[in-house]
Amino acid sequence: MDKIEELKMELLELSKKQAVLNFKIYELFQENRTLAIRLAGYIAENKLFGGNWNDEEVKKIMDKYLLKRR
Repeated sequence: MDKIEELKMELLELSKKQAVLNFKIYELFQENRTLAIRLAGYIAENKLFGGNWNDEEVKKIMDKYLLKRR
């Protein structure tokens, strides 16, 4: 095999690895989104029962998953 063919094969392998990583990122994003939705529900329930929850950093993280359009 010449050098060009070796580079093509290496590029193909790297593309496969990238596809796997992209899928894993998507999967983790979806899991985090589900957790953010559940957390929003718990916060709403807490406020309903008179709780006073307010954490700006957590709100920013939740917004990242709940407001982002895909």
